[in-house]
Amino acid sequence: APVALFGIDGKYATALFQAAAAKNALAAVESDLGRIEEQLAKTPRLGEVLASPLLNRAAKEKLIESLDKKSEITTNFFKTLLENNRMGETSAVIAAYKTLMEAHRGIVSVVVTSATALAPKDLKQVKENLTRGGLIKDFKEVNVVNKVNPSIVGGMVVEFGDYTIDMSVSTRLAKLDKLLTDSIAI
Repeated sequence: APVALFGIDGKYATALFQAAAAKNALAAVESDLGRIEEQLAKTPRLGEVLASPLLNRAAKEKLIESLDKKSEITTNFFKTLLENNRMGETSAVIAAYKTLMEAHRGIVSVVVTSATALAPKDLKQVKENLTRGGLIKDFKEVNVVNKVNPSIVGGMVVEFGDYTIDMSVSTRLAKLDKLLTDSIAI
């Protein structure tokens, strides 16, 4: 796999990626997962039903067979999810597989969280600083996404891969508060 992913969704997505790569079917599996993701988005109740422990295994198998998928690898993957009682992880696994495919194509996603929406020139500056600073060097393309979280008060948090650069005001205030309360307690 081009990047290391963690958690249940990361393990399943990595296993699926490796199986697809071995059969030279990365794009076919990605297409299958895309269609399934569309079906889950159109019918949110479908995801709830698949994850429900109240529905028996045979009914879930029929439901899985009705999903729009083509490749044998995708079919076997969903059977594995069902056997391991992990159907509730379907959306997270699909998102993790997308991350693996982006890395495979040489694209890295950088998430910049700020208190207010950043201007495109600011996002461009973040991208330039990361590439120029050598933090992101093995990728052909950098995709910068801005998320807004007012609770960070100011500054920004930059996340990509296993890295987190926290320059938020809320973190600095928390560190200052801890420093002050620790010194008063002594």
